[in-house]
Amino acid sequence: MIVDTHCHLTDKPFDADRESCVERCLSAGVERIVVACCDETEAEPIHAFCAAHPGFAFPSIGIHPENMAEDVEEQFREISRLYRKYDDWTAIGEIGLDLHWDKTRLEDQKRVLTLQWQLAVDEDLPVLLHVRDAMGELLALLPSMKRYADDRGRRLRGILHCYSGTAGEADEALRWGDFLFGIGGTLTYKHSQVPDIARHVGIDRIVLETDAPYLAPMPYRGRRNEPSYTALTATALAEILGTERDETARITTQNAAKLFYWDLKDVKNASF
Repeated sequence: MIVDTHCHLTDKPFDADRESCVERCLSAGVERIVVACCDETEAEPIHAFCAAHPGFAFPSIGIHPENMAEDVEEQFREISRLYRKYDDWTAIGEIGLDLHWDKTRLEDQKRVLTLQWQLAVDEDLPVLLHVRDAMGELLALLPSMKRYADDRGRRLRGILHCYSGTAGEADEALRWGDFLFGIGGTLTYKHSQVPDIARHVGIDRIVLETDAPYLAPMPYRGRRNEPSYTALTATALAEILGTERDETARITTQNAAKLFYWDLKDVKNASF
């Protein structure tokens, strides 16, 4: 079994062949996916899709920093309402900080991230963290978030999605929380630094992901990504780490299962 811990299969680019994508996943050995949410308009469609594919698709809910409304407090209230409507969310995400395009609303980004992360801690859920050109700002928030979790007897945990920070920043993040590192198609790109990060953190801290429809691995770079391509990343990661492909699939799947509190008996014999 292989798990895609972060994709956007309910997005418009999959409208024409979404069910075929599901079939290709299963044929490739990708037997579970986590569908990431970017704002309140996506939560209901994501939940409906996952409910229609039990045991395969698992829903998350959250506000991406690029999808913030003008009134982030009201937007968070709506996300909270949708969260309470159902009782089977797998994660809070995709949430985080992004200073790549716009640096003018950093305080709003930090506010809505903090509110959502506190919700995750209160509900004992992991977060799917999007961090782009903002690792320093995230690291500055971690001590206060760790205190919030400690005060409630919880672990600060989640996935640093599509990790693009340095090895030193990875080590610093691990000082404060129980984090895994999402590795996807960028692992296969020429001149990518991701192989070095993968070697540094080690397979016990890695989960696989696609971010589909974005960031397709080689040889599909520049085309639409899809969750079945997680199998290609698993092969590439095994080659980089010098492990067997079956072992790479098994360990990364177990990492995901532990994070999401999935029953480990379902994955103890997982194979590639």
